Amino acid sequence: MSKKVTMKDIAESLKLSINAVSLVLNNKSGVSEKTRSLVLKTANDMGYFDRKTKYLNTFASKNICLLLERRFFKDPYFYSKIIQGIEDEAKKNSITLIVNFIDPENYSIPICVQEKKTSAVIALGNIPNQYIADLKKMNLPMVLVDNTSFMENVDSIVSNNSFGTYKATKYLIDKGFKNIGFFGDLDYSISIKERYFGYNEALKDFMVAKNINEYTGRFSITRNLEEFVIKSDVKSIIEKLSNIKEMPEAFICSNDSAAIQLSNALNTLKYKIPKDVSIIGFDDTVLCNMVMPKLTTVKVNKELMGRKAVRRLLWRINHRDEPIESIMMEVELIERDSVR
Repeated sequence: MSKKVTMKDIAESLKLSINAVSLVLNNKSGVSEKTRSLVLKTANDMGYFDRKTKYLNTFASKNICLLLERRFFKDPYFYSKIIQGIEDEAKKNSITLIVNFIDPENYSIPICVQEKKTSAVIALGNIPNQYIADLKKMNLPMVLVDNTSFMENVDSIVSNNSFGTYKATKYLIDKGFKNIGFFGDLDYSISIKERYFGYNEALKDFMVAKNINEYTGRFSITRNLEEFVIKSDVKSIIEKLSNIKEMPEAFICSNDSAAIQLSNALNTLKYKIPKDVSIIGFDDTVLCNMVMPKLTTVKVNKELMGRKAVRRLLWRINHRDEPIESIMMEVELIERDSVR
């Protein structure tokens, strides 16, 4: 049987007084937030909380579990900005983030959630409904960010995707464009479906085409695409372009990465942007100003999404019986040089 860890052991490990450690573990004032975080982390690492429910609750109240796929964490343009907002707001409220990467091939409940070492969960990006249902069974407050569920009633922070593409499509129509396609994988996420919906609704409201389904099918690429965008597989995107019935005058894209990979493919095919084909992205990442021509896009306030997620979660912890809400962040069309 392993040796029982004491406050004295923790104090000696950190070269602190037992009194300072006691103040932290009993959730009392008198120590800095830096010291508090250090003591809680050390106590957990040493196994102090394993048999002490009273102190475990104190530890858990200072932690939020952040769940996301590893590739979202590595994304320097979109999700990293949301994570920055989450981290900034967590620090402001003396909360520690416990990051857990989700394996899309094998979804499992994180150990910190199973062992109740966290008080709440933020799930970032595309996550299956069944996994959301499994997380809800753990009876912890949860907020979805850049995602929502059609099966489970969960607080969420999302951008106004449909409005963004509706406005972008109308912008093109007002400029005189007649043939407008959509470039994005509808099977990838709810956000892309919503963006396609906004594009489709604008066509219905402002275009004279008699058959919208025939129209979108002629100019759009909407299936088996996201993998090629993620891998920057221009060759495969060119193959996709060769299968559309007619090259449109302009594309509304599911996000900025898709817009840039589409632009690369079109350039390879000797199309000039925006002379031959105009392009609009979505998200307003830093990439938009790094490419030529600079990308017209729809701006999402990414850092604010992250901050609002933490604020909502902290509110939910103390208001568990209040109605669930989906908070929709407004978006803005940013005009640059990729539309003629």
